[in-house]
Amino acid sequence: MIFCGRLLCIFQWVLAALLVLGLVVACGNNDDSAVLTEPPTATELSATPTPTVATEPPAITEPPATPITAVATETAPVRFAGYQAGQLIALLEGQPVPAISGTTISGHPFEWVPGLAPTVIVFLAHWCPACQNEIAEFSRWLNEGNSLPEGVDFFGVSTLVNSERGNYPPSRWLADARWPYTVLADDTQSTVANTFGLTGTPFWAVIDSNGLLVSRNSGQVSPESLAMLFEQLTA
Repeated sequence: MIFCGRLLCIFQWVLAALLVLGLVVACGNNDDSAVLTEPPTATELSATPTPTVATEPPAITEPPATPITAVATETAPVRFAGYQAGQLIALLEGQPVPAISGTTISGHPFEWVPGLAPTVIVFLAHWCPACQNEIAEFSRWLNEGNSLPEGVDFFGVSTLVNSERGNYPPSRWLADARWPYTVLADDTQSTVANTFGLTGTPFWAVIDSNGLLVSRNSGQVSPESLAMLFEQLTA
């Protein structure tokens, strides 16, 4: 019994020493920067713990914008600034040309304002062989690396549209020819052509930098001649 009592005393002494050693390790050292932490709060564990899977929050995405697609048009309403439909009579050379608004044959809004730069307008009819030759020759000239001088507005007007005649529709004809310039769609009454006094196709109208109609004529024009005209208008 005495021996057992001594063993118990030794065990208690060893246990006390381990407790003292444990406190020293937990507290660290005597450095003033040491931080004492509270013991963790006890939590009750479920019988079958469910592993937690870290997941990133779903990305917030905005709905895609609805694409705006233009639809080809062969004829469309046109408007001359300051005039009601059918009110403007044929222009005369030397007269100011009003601003024109409408729709291109590719379906985009169109607006031309005179007086900002000299302008050349070519009127085209899809069924006209001379117009087809004009476009084909000019497209070849451009594909060879040539270009018109800068500083002149240049656009076309598709007019005298007739679905019962050849080479219809004009929008497909000019797209297949890779015509790079803007083309305004005239209305079903060919109002733009009649206002400029069209006499045949292709028909050309020249407006100076003051917005005045200075010349007009019908017939094919070579790309080289058109380039020279551009140079004269910007000289």
